[in-house]
Amino acid sequence: MREQTSKPGETLPAVVSAGGALVADAATVEAARRYVQASKAANTRRSYATAWSLWTHWADVNGAQPLPADPSAVALWLAHLADNGAKPATIKARLAGVAATHRERGFVLDVKAREIAAVVAGVRRTHGVAPTKKAPVLTPDLRAMLETLPPTLAGVRDRALILIGFGAALRRSELAALDVEDVTITAQGLQVTVRHSKTDQDGEGALIAIHRGRDPRVCPVAALETWLARSAITAGPMFRAVIGRTANTLRKQRLDARTVALIVQRAAEAAGLNGAAYGGHSLRAGLATSAALAGADLQAIMRQTRHKSVDVARGYVRVADVWRDNVTSRVL
Repeated sequence: MREQTSKPGETLPAVVSAGGALVADAATVEAARRYVQASKAANTRRSYATAWSLWTHWADVNGAQPLPADPSAVALWLAHLADNGAKPATIKARLAGVAATHRERGFVLDVKAREIAAVVAGVRRTHGVAPTKKAPVLTPDLRAMLETLPPTLAGVRDRALILIGFGAALRRSELAALDVEDVTITAQGLQVTVRHSKTDQDGEGALIAIHRGRDPRVCPVAALETWLARSAITAGPMFRAVIGRTANTLRKQRLDARTVALIVQRAAEAAGLNGAAYGGHSLRAGLATSAALAGADLQAIMRQTRHKSVDVARGYVRVADVWRDNVTSRVL
């Protein structure tokens, strides 16, 4: 066995026969390469590629050997990243990317090596580890945002997108990936099938229910039915680009995750909120936090959000708990 030189995330072992020839035709090798690509999510591959590019550039400028890397050199590189504004979470992601590429090339980078661990710990202590999170869209915010949407095709689309994203606690990438075939209207409400997600890389899928809204102005079913009727979409991408001076010309392309975030930001800003504080994750966080404020238990929230980590899900409950039965409401 020997390993071919390749880009990060594209490593494929080349099997050779006793005579030195590759034991597979080109089509088979290409098929295997595609499956290797599919073994990691696109965002993960991009993150690893970025980390490797940054590392090899720094190593070249500073005379370090990029592969296999000396842990001391990697520690210096991480310190360089931190001094140039990289957050602890970014440092962790960059280190993971370089370590992953080492594994793919047949080498080992010990991310727990003394030099690396000391720098990572120092960065965490100096800069803290609390992530900068987008503000959750709480139920009053949701209503205010929906009231700002115009009756244009884009406004009708945005209403359906925001309500389904909130009700199903979807990530922005999951919202962008929805097809018409993934959503079923029932007597109770909507059944949303999420075929792939950040925590479901193997595509087992998840079925999420959203009840009909008691108020038709915030009813996900009504919003979706109006969007499908106005857009005449019957199959394929659920949420698509709308262009034109009056925002009434539908395109075939599905929205990307970044556009989903921009839609949430624009609606928040129009509602008088700080648009920059909101994003695609705000809908998911808003459902979890609003549910906690309404008294839903942690397990029920996790069923809807599909969180696998109790600690992560509990974070939304903690946000709600600081307001629930707060003593200042009794004394001020």
